[in-house]
Amino acid sequence: MGWQRLWQGWSALPPFHRGWVIIALPVLSLVTAVGGLAWVNFSLRDYERWVVASQRVHLEGRDLLNHLLDAETAVRGYLLTRRPGFLEPYHTAVQQWPLTLENLDILVSDNPPQARRVQDLHRAVAQTFALLERTLITAGGQGSLEATKQQMDRTRALLNVFLLEQATLVQQRQQQLEQRQQWSHWLGLGAIIVGFTSGGLALSLFRQLYRELQTRESQLATANQQLQAACERLSRFTAQASHELRAPLAAILSHAQVGVMLGQQSPDQALARLEKVATLAKDMGQLVGDLLFLARHENAATLTRTTRVEMGHLLQQVNQTWQATQGSSHHLTLATPEQPLYVWGDPDLLRQVVMNLLSNAYRYTPVGGHIRLALQRQDQQAVLTVADDGMGISPEALPHIFEYFYRDERVRQRGISGSGLGLAIVRQIVELHGGTITVDSQINQGTTFTVRLPVAS
Repeated sequence: MGWQRLWQGWSALPPFHRGWVIIALPVLSLVTAVGGLAWVNFSLRDYERWVVASQRVHLEGRDLLNHLLDAETAVRGYLLTRRPGFLEPYHTAVQQWPLTLENLDILVSDNPPQARRVQDLHRAVAQTFALLERTLITAGGQGSLEATKQQMDRTRALLNVFLLEQATLVQQRQQQLEQRQQWSHWLGLGAIIVGFTSGGLALSLFRQLYRELQTRESQLATANQQLQAACERLSRFTAQASHELRAPLAAILSHAQVGVMLGQQSPDQALARLEKVATLAKDMGQLVGDLLFLARHENAATLTRTTRVEMGHLLQQVNQTWQATQGSSHHLTLATPEQPLYVWGDPDLLRQVVMNLLSNAYRYTPVGGHIRLALQRQDQQAVLTVADDGMGISPEALPHIFEYFYRDERVRQRGISGSGLGLAIVRQIVELHGGTITVDSQINQGTTFTVRLPVAS
């Protein structure tokens, strides 16, 4: 859940911010790795200096011990042989031991315990060489030799303790240096892993962002095409609507003007003109209503209200209304299933679908022709068919019959009235109900419209 929330939060960020994060990810990893490696390298250098300094202290301590041994050996050799040549190591040791202790003072200044031991060595070594000098002056008196030997033992004991502690310190610092070197290796390996991981993650995130931007660009292009198509449809719709409205308006104006002029001279002709005006106004009102319906439902995705509609009962009501209004100029037959067949939808709109299809069949079927209205169930669909044996539709017109204001040229030539909006309204209503409509027609043999709607569960 945590990773899912993190991913959702990441996806919710604007692409610009995500791009900066993707760029910053490997850069931050690189800076962190370089900084870590630099810190380890500086630390290694410090430890290396500490190890070298500790080793120098140990060497200086060994040199001091050698000076003491050389001085003691030289004095004993001189006392035994009385030959001045044996004192050369002694004189060298007398010159070197102060410098050696001075170097030790500097080298152990950062180590207080060892610094205190060096101070003790200062006093002990000074006393030792003082006794050696006294021994030489007294020519090796018995008491002087014994005191020198005891002092030499104490000084060597102090120096051995100092060297032992220094050897332990060298070993510890050497171990610490080796540990830091191991850390450096592991840190380098970790930096490589983090680098590859952050680089791979950045590439993956970049690829995902690139695909998302491509998808958005494609969606925008599609939306732009749809918008352009909608604008073109609106332009054509407006032009066609203006054309369709201009003709009845001109006819209404003409008949009204003639009716006014004939009002007193010929009342019968004036009345005929006014009746024509009323008929035209009625047709124009129907056209305006159809236009408003199409405009209102142009971009609708679903119905605003739905109910469970029994299609057989609805068709029976339409049949009764049709028989009462259209008379017996055509033979209309109705076939419905015995079992109720329900769909989800708007009963008024579904009734309009049936009425429009019947009106279409009535208009293009000669007097005395047959119109068949049928309903049946096929799997999970309610199938409504409206068939006639009229003039049919030409193959060239079939792909366009559901377009706004489209009318077959054969229809125009025969002077059959109509606005060309009925079938467009039917298709729009059927699609709002989640259904489909198809047409099958042959010239002079008839036309069959088939509407398929999902059955209500």
